[in-house]
Amino acid sequence: MRWAAVVGAGWLVAFVILLVIAQVHPSTAIVDLPYLVPIVVAVGLSIFAAVVTTGRTRSAWALLAVSNTLWLVGEVIWVYYTYVAQRGPPAVSSADFFYLSSYVFAIPAILVGIGSTGHLRHIRGLLDAGLLALGLGTIGWQAAIGPSLPHAPRLADFVAFAYPLFGVALVTLLAAVGLAGRHRLPAWAVLVGAGFAVAGVTDAVYAYSIASQTGDGNWINIGWQVEAVLFALGAIAAIRRAEPEVRERRRSRDLTAVPLVIAAIAATGLILADRLDEGPVTGGMLAILLALFAGLLARQLLIIRDRTRLATQLRAALREQERLAITDGLTGVYNRRFFQEMLRIEAERADRSDTPLSVLLLDLDEFKKVNDNYGHPAGDVVLARIAERIRGTVRASDVVARYGGEEFGCLLPGVGEEVAIEIAEQIRQSIGRTEVAIGQGRSVRLSVSLGVATAGTRGARPVTDPDGLVHDADAALYRAKANGRNRVVAAGMLTDPVDADPDLPIGLVWLADRIDAALSPQEHSTAVSRWSLLVAERLGLDMAALRRAAAAGRLHDIGKVMVADSVLRKALPLTPAEWEQLRQHPVESARLLTDLGQRPDLAAVVAAHHERFDGTGYPLGLAGDQIPIEARIVTVTDAWAAMLADRPYAPALPMEDARAEVERGRGTQFDPVVADAFLELVSEGLVGDLAAPVRL
Repeated sequence: MRWAAVVGAGWLVAFVILLVIAQVHPSTAIVDLPYLVPIVVAVGLSIFAAVVTTGRTRSAWALLAVSNTLWLVGEVIWVYYTYVAQRGPPAVSSADFFYLSSYVFAIPAILVGIGSTGHLRHIRGLLDAGLLALGLGTIGWQAAIGPSLPHAPRLADFVAFAYPLFGVALVTLLAAVGLAGRHRLPAWAVLVGAGFAVAGVTDAVYAYSIASQTGDGNWINIGWQVEAVLFALGAIAAIRRAEPEVRERRRSRDLTAVPLVIAAIAATGLILADRLDEGPVTGGMLAILLALFAGLLARQLLIIRDRTRLATQLRAALREQERLAITDGLTGVYNRRFFQEMLRIEAERADRSDTPLSVLLLDLDEFKKVNDNYGHPAGDVVLARIAERIRGTVRASDVVARYGGEEFGCLLPGVGEEVAIEIAEQIRQSIGRTEVAIGQGRSVRLSVSLGVATAGTRGARPVTDPDGLVHDADAALYRAKANGRNRVVAAGMLTDPVDADPDLPIGLVWLADRIDAALSPQEHSTAVSRWSLLVAERLGLDMAALRRAAAAGRLHDIGKVMVADSVLRKALPLTPAEWEQLRQHPVESARLLTDLGQRPDLAAVVAAHHERFDGTGYPLGLAGDQIPIEARIVTVTDAWAAMLADRPYAPALPMEDARAEVERGRGTQFDPVVADAFLELVSEGLVGDLAAPVRL
């Protein structure tokens, strides 16, 4: 490229020298024959570029090759008239046809090669170029060419005017390309554009010199020589450097008003000139005015269309942004922020209409195992599937949101506690009933714990406290987790001693859970606590006794921490010494509650939970009413839980066999009244099997 540029510059210098020589020794041959050299070179290189390039670049150079060839044909005809016919060309000749035809192919070459990629942008570019060309041409005609023409202009004058008109069209088309905006123009496009710009200026100067009959035509040839050299350099650049096609970029400012302003100025100028001349409106002037006004109207319609489409796209983008702002990207349900906002809105509506409002919070049980065993992508699939099941269970008007990692929330306007619990149970069954496919033929079975809280006319909390409502649902969810998972707990339920008795030592609750986990994969102390509470309620005990029964059931086995693990897990019959060690665990439980938990009221209950109604139990051999009522309740529920679980010394019993054992121990091991109340609960289905472990 450097050498080609040097050769091109050298040729232009040589041509200027030839012009100087022609001034001293007048001879057209000195100038006209060398004048064809760069045009011939440009034609050859254009054809070669059209062959070796690809895509839009190839199409552009094919049009440029035709345009340059037509230009060359026109120049050859000119030379023919000068040297073969031995006479100058006529005022209007066939050469003019080929010259002007070359512009017809140059304009689409610009649009294809460096113009817009969209069909509508092509139309806008052509319209802008037409308005600019017509406006500038009209202004130029009024300011420079028109006053120089005779009163009766010749056809040659109009043909001469067509050259600068096409030249201005090319220049303004390049300006329209700039107005449209591009990411980056390839080097060949810059060189070709510069060539057309030089040609447009040269044609305008030539037309003015013809109209005014001034100037030396030979010196004007320098402009067309520069054009041919730039075309040749552009072809070399396209051949030697494969560059990406032009791409759209956003305009930093709106410049579409430029051609409109110029066209408006031209139309105004025509009208003012006509009024000053006070002559009749000619057909040509009327046609130009109509063309300008039609172009202005068409361009304005395109602007309105563009802005309407932009406004539509903007509204769609805003709607999408609003959707993304309130939606969880993984599950497709609402996010926590939207849930909290809707909670406040629905709370205000419920307060005005005096209707209830319920909140469900649910958490997948042991979801971490899914991520650990199958990976986080599988966990993401599970969350999305669970969200679908939740949405399929609730009403379309209810709000379902992802509240945390594996935690979801449901907002149920107008729903009381009883219906909310039923909906929560349906969600629990929907999730636990079937496995969730995670791909590659694998699936997992999950369970879920749910907390329900209701406010309003049928709720304990006023509906004006939405944050407290969520707190209640969260506390209920915690109780569902603490009581063995895979269950629904409402905020009004008294199901866990941790909540029933705020003074219960949380550290000892933790110890009870660790002991249960070490002895069996199934729940134990949580079930004993839950069932003890139900039995105490059935017996009509007061609230203090209810709390003691539930708390004692939760902590009755903490003394086993002092028993050797080998004894706890031994499958063979125990030795007398081992039996003595095991029988001390009620005493140790009582000691821990007294010394560490500061709860001597519970110590007396847990110390007696292995006493028998007939007085043959341990550690003190108490009988009948000597045994606290809460301990007599725990005795039944503890035995039931032990019979239903697999232990090292015995397999689990079916519920029918366990029921028979309770009936057999009625009056001996168990208080008959307590046993009867317990068996009633079993018959009613309120006491059942132990919660199974979650298998993944």
